[in-house]
Amino acid sequence: MSLRTLFKQRSKWSLTIILFILAMPPLVFAQEAIDRQRSFVYGINAGIPDAVIGTFAPPTVDTIYLMSTETSIVSPRITSIYYWPITNDYRASWGILNEVVEGELEIISGLQTVETIEQVTYTIHFFQGRGSSSKPTLFIGEEAEVANAQFEADQIAYRDAVWAYEDARQAWLDAAREAQKKGVDPNLFPEGPIEPPAPTTFSTGLNSGFPIKLDPGNYRIRTRAADGSIVPKSERDLVVFSPRRTAVGYEVIPEQRWTFPEQSNDLEGAILGRENSSVYLKPFVSREYPAVSYARLQDPQDVSTGQVGEWTWVAGEPIDNAVLEQVNNGQVLGQIPLQPYTVKQSPGGRLGYEILEYNSNTPFETPRVDFVAYRLPLESNNRNFSVQLRTDDETLLLGSNRAVRVAGNNSPFILALISLLPLLAGGCILWWRQQQTYRLKSSADSV
Repeated sequence: MSLRTLFKQRSKWSLTIILFILAMPPLVFAQEAIDRQRSFVYGINAGIPDAVIGTFAPPTVDTIYLMSTETSIVSPRITSIYYWPITNDYRASWGILNEVVEGELEIISGLQTVETIEQVTYTIHFFQGRGSSSKPTLFIGEEAEVANAQFEADQIAYRDAVWAYEDARQAWLDAAREAQKKGVDPNLFPEGPIEPPAPTTFSTGLNSGFPIKLDPGNYRIRTRAADGSIVPKSERDLVVFSPRRTAVGYEVIPEQRWTFPEQSNDLEGAILGRENSSVYLKPFVSREYPAVSYARLQDPQDVSTGQVGEWTWVAGEPIDNAVLEQVNNGQVLGQIPLQPYTVKQSPGGRLGYEILEYNSNTPFETPRVDFVAYRLPLESNNRNFSVQLRTDDETLLLGSNRAVRVAGNNSPFILALISLLPLLAGGCILWWRQQQTYRLKSSADSV
């Protein structure tokens, strides 16, 4: 068979397979349409120290997990859900159906109703943009109405500013063309209009739900309708948990691998680095939570079975009101301020980059802040020390102390010699056993 004939046959098979795939019904959409069903669910905006996690609890979820230290929102809804086999969970079609269930939320502990919560209006504002570290803000009741009105006013103002900018820019371009035709020096022409900055605040809009903030413990919740009846499928268990310990964690950015940071949450651990290099430390509040509870707060449909006694450290809000101290034998060697840094790629075809202190006058096309951190130099003459954080009011942050270990640059010959030591030891043992066997055999022959 010639190559041309083989190629033609393969082309025919490829075309047949493609046509077969195109002719197949859209299984995903068919699956979604078949499995979609109207159901009662709880929409959840679970508050954590530095964010809000949006999830929902379908009827298959019998337990909702929330944190005791933050206010969360639980919203009773009628929506359309369907099973998604790829991720083995249920999805909600909010765009198709999102009906508010009116009523009150009853919180039960043991056999007693400990609290009844009215449904209120709320909105959540998120902040984005380079250098933004603000956590989402939850507004409830009248504050939500005011915040939403301000957000909408800001959006309208930005829209009007963009339209005005476009008109001014077009007028400036037309004037520049006319000036160019008349031979006016371009350097004498005024600068063009400045584009308005894009909004950095985003909103969920006005919604309604039950704000919940409870002491740690096990509860039961249910929604009672206006007619006094319990809404079907609204009874769920509620687990409210809190952190066991709070400390300071560090995001460790190696100078040679700034895109691959590591985390130091272990209070007994150490920060490692190579001699004559630097690492950049970004401190944050770190809290230790029950592992299963935290996983199911993020995803109520999580079915992973972890041990009850397992705990996990979770990175929280950044710390930006302290200085980093180098300490050795209880003596402070120096203080390092928090600084913004920018990363400059190496020019040409070379691979690499350079980390520089940010300066608005840095000769880049677009000066920017890539990260904010403490630059910790690792010198060969100081291989063992520790670091700690001290706030602006001279308070030492508990749990911020970390040991620092500086690894030396050993020569390849020494490293190769160390790797050969087990082989040499094994060879010596084998030689000794052979000698012993030879001696015993010689003694037996002489007898």
